[in-house]
Amino acid sequence: MELARVFLLGALFLIAFMLWNAWQNEYPTTSQEIGSANFVKKQLINNKEIKLPIQTETAVPAKDVQQQRFIHVKTDVLDIWIDTLGGNIVKANLLEYPQHPNQINSAPFQLLSPNAANYYVAQSGLVLLDKKQIFQYHSLKNNYNLEPGQSELKVNLICVTCGKVQVQKTFTFKKNDYLVPVSYQISNHSSSIWQGRFYLQFQQKKIAQEHSLFNISSYTGGAISTQDKPYQKVSFDKMAQGNISLATQNGWIAMLQHYFLSAWIPPVGQEFHFFSYAKDGIYTLGMVGLPFQIQTGVEFVSKSQLYLGPEIMDRLKAVAPHLDLTVDYGILWFISMALFWLLKHIHQYVGNWGWSIVIVTILIKLAFYHLSAKSYRSMASMRNLQPRIQAIRERYGDDKQKLTQATMELYKTEKVNPLGGCLPILVQIPVFIALYWMLLESVELRQAPFILWIHDLSTKDPYYILPILMGITMFVQQRLNPPPPDPTQAKVMQFLPIFFTALFLNFPSGLVLYWVVNNTLSILQQWFIMRRVSIDLSKKKR
Repeated sequence: MELARVFLLGALFLIAFMLWNAWQNEYPTTSQEIGSANFVKKQLINNKEIKLPIQTETAVPAKDVQQQRFIHVKTDVLDIWIDTLGGNIVKANLLEYPQHPNQINSAPFQLLSPNAANYYVAQSGLVLLDKKQIFQYHSLKNNYNLEPGQSELKVNLICVTCGKVQVQKTFTFKKNDYLVPVSYQISNHSSSIWQGRFYLQFQQKKIAQEHSLFNISSYTGGAISTQDKPYQKVSFDKMAQGNISLATQNGWIAMLQHYFLSAWIPPVGQEFHFFSYAKDGIYTLGMVGLPFQIQTGVEFVSKSQLYLGPEIMDRLKAVAPHLDLTVDYGILWFISMALFWLLKHIHQYVGNWGWSIVIVTILIKLAFYHLSAKSYRSMASMRNLQPRIQAIRERYGDDKQKLTQATMELYKTEKVNPLGGCLPILVQIPVFIALYWMLLESVELRQAPFILWIHDLSTKDPYYILPILMGITMFVQQRLNPPPPDPTQAKVMQFLPIFFTALFLNFPSGLVLYWVVNNTLSILQQWFIMRRVSIDLSKKKR
């Protein structure tokens, strides 16, 4: 009876936890406003003194237009298109990540896009304080390729509309690197002081989240980092309100989606102010620097960085402080990170993420071996007491008070804890949830094959074989447990394997694999321990 309650309680807790995470994704929190940035906030929202670019149509249907206006850059991991109007990256394909792994010659995953349907671009530039100016750039070539044996590729853009102020914008691409340093070199050859501000921003149409079981999804939206708060989610609705007013040094802005992100990291040591707004369905999240002046005959250099790629924690840690927090493992992140650390190191030797999950499951089982053994001994003792418990039920009939007293006295005499078998189940719930989010958020497991029909451990089993095996192992485990004395509870217990099988149908196959292996190991351990207990009891009777 108590075991059935624990199973149901665990399922209820799991569902409630996932619904809570779904709420957090839909209604993320942000920090309070900083009063010192109110002036900048008014400028940005009212769009008066600072004129930042709103959406510009960058879709290019004709090849001749592409050759004239767009610059194509290709490295071993990135396929980039730069618009010479503004010098912005308007298209980015991730060559190491196919859109569909099971299709031959699948197109690479497209992170940035100039198309109106899924508009998403990374912009950076200059805002003049005294006038509005369009920055039109020119490059010596329209096609750049990082050749084999070449470690670095520079793409220089020269402003052709800046008059006597020479502005050069340089993108630096490196081998096997998703981080793109972007530098500005400004030389004032005019007779007057040049004044301006730098800005960095993303513009994106709101994209639909990929929902899974219980409406759970990885967070899709914006994020910012400040000195006071290292990671804050900024939803599309929050961007539309346009009331972000934060000032910081050494922060960053990012746009997140499942497995991938783009992030702007401003120059180190300079103060920047965050802003956001929405217009015509385009959401903008950005940051703008303080005004600066360049005297006549003086050269000024500013450097920022743009990350376009997968959410690989080690890479993100090296890019900027706290950027690795965008790999959001939820409230049990510390368990998820420990599990992934272990999984990653095992994978270095095994070379298969599925077998790595199997080995991690074995190690987890070994870690809880003594706790489980104590539980299974309690179950074995309970099973051996079933004839005496049944006799007590027949003796006292409907007198529940005497029945309870006699049963508890029997437990006390035999030193048996009826709840002893429930503890391993409760202990495994946090591990289960942490593993769920680790599999959901780790891009390393995206499209990772296991064996035969399992081509992606981060998605459900296409033939539902693993969930069925999980239900079978759960049924076998149930047969080893002492049957509930109450017929109603016994029927509930019989239904649980079916319930959990249905529950697991749409879970990531890597998670179901963990549960199947865990159940199988539990069956072996429980059978062995219960057999030992039975043998010991037989010896005592002799």
